[in-house]
Amino acid sequence: MFQEITTELLMQGNSVRFRPGGHSMSPAIRDGEAVTVAPVRASEVRRGDIILYRAERGLIAHRVLKLRGELDAPVFITRGDASTSCDAPVDASQVLGRVICVERNGRRLSLKGRRARIFCRARRALSHLKARLRPILNLRGRRMRVE
Repeated sequence: MFQEITTELLMQGNSVRFRPGGHSMSPAIRDGEAVTVAPVRASEVRRGDIILYRAERGLIAHRVLKLRGELDAPVFITRGDASTSCDAPVDASQVLGRVICVERNGRRLSLKGRRARIFCRARRALSHLKARLRPILNLRGRRMRVE
C-alpha cells in the first residue's frame, strides 16, 4: 500500500516525506531518518543524486553512480553508499523521484547544492579508495591466518 500511495503522489507532482528502513545508504541516510523525495524527470537526474525507484523488491533509494544510454531514455547504475556491489540497471521508467533532504537530530540537511556535491565527491573518493584497499587487506588477512 505504501508503494502505491508514494508512487501516485510523486506521479501527480507532489513531494513525499517518510522514514526508510535499512543501512544501505549510511552515512548519508541512516536507518529511520526522515527523507523528503521530490518528483524528478529522468532527464534531470545527475550522477551523485539519490533517486527513489521501483524495483521487484519494492521502493529503493540509492545513489546514481553512472548514467548510460541516451538522454531521452537513460539507464542508471545505482548503489547504496554502504554497499559493495551495484544494483541491477534502473530504467528511466522506474524512477519516481530524487531525495532532496534528510532530517537528522531535528535538523533538515539538504542533499542539493554545492555543499552536498562536495560531500558526494568526498564519499565517492573514499569509496574508490576502499575498493582498491579491500583486496590488499583481504590478502593480508589470509596471510596472517596461514602463518
